[in-house]
Amino acid sequence: MDHGAPIEIELINEKRIRVRGDQSLLAASLESGIPHLHACGGNARCSTCRVLVEEGGEHLSPPTEAERALAGRMGFPPHVRLACQAQVRGGPVRLHRLIRDKTDLEMFLARGRSQPGRSLGEERELALLFLDIRNFTPFVETYLPFDVIHILARFHALVRGVIEGNGGRILGVAGDGVYAVFGLETNLAEAAASAVRAGRRILEEVETFSDDYLETYFGLRLAVGMGLHAGAVVCGDVGAGENGAFTAIGFSVNVAARLEAATKEVNNSFLVSEVVYRLLADPPPAVSSCQIELKGVTEPCRVFLLGRPYR
Repeated sequence: MDHGAPIEIELINEKRIRVRGDQSLLAASLESGIPHLHACGGNARCSTCRVLVEEGGEHLSPPTEAERALAGRMGFPPHVRLACQAQVRGGPVRLHRLIRDKTDLEMFLARGRSQPGRSLGEERELALLFLDIRNFTPFVETYLPFDVIHILARFHALVRGVIEGNGGRILGVAGDGVYAVFGLETNLAEAAASAVRAGRRILEEVETFSDDYLETYFGLRLAVGMGLHAGAVVCGDVGAGENGAFTAIGFSVNVAARLEAATKEVNNSFLVSEVVYRLLADPPPAVSSCQIELKGVTEPCRVFLLGRPYR
């Protein structure tokens, strides 16, 4: 191949540019009038010229030693390259500039390295668990604010311990509700099994908490509703600052949330979608299964009842 022959590539949502075989992506981008940030002058000592390769990574030159070193420190996934180091050897190639202006630069530098490889958006298959305390409002309206917050703190500590102990991660807490995901470090079948174990354990722990503490001191019993589904989500870090805010969103998340809400109408504390149940190598016995209609979901959803009826 003639390394001087230009190759056309696509900078997604910007323009198509021509790259000569002796040019870096950065040099070609600048030559085409794109204000491609390169704080270190294109010497692989920063990451401001980074690009996300959507298609054609195999047509780029291998990472240089300097690029490999910086990518290792920053925790880049394989499809993120430094434009100052990568050259084009063929096509097609489609990529995004990740840092386009000062605001992008400040955001990416701030959220940096707390979750290596996860700050960028990616599609994953995860198990998704939503849970909520049932009928907690009367307690909130009756007891002192200190008691309400104290019980919520105890409840969330209980739930967090079980979820994290089974390999899950809590992504959201809102009042008496929790959203958690499983499978960030495992395959989907293992994630489903871990999520089911966590859900069943939460039911046991909440029962014990009610028996040993809440009924004695407050005359109260807690009941939870949980919905579990699995599927494709878009996930990544959308927060600014050192800790960031890792999230997972998409249709599968909506299904899991709707299943949690449906525990009331089905009168069972733990609803598991058929998708999850079929992933289990050793599924626990279900009380029963049924078809339910979920808001925003076209087809009826078959669910397996792994919890208990509400008192």
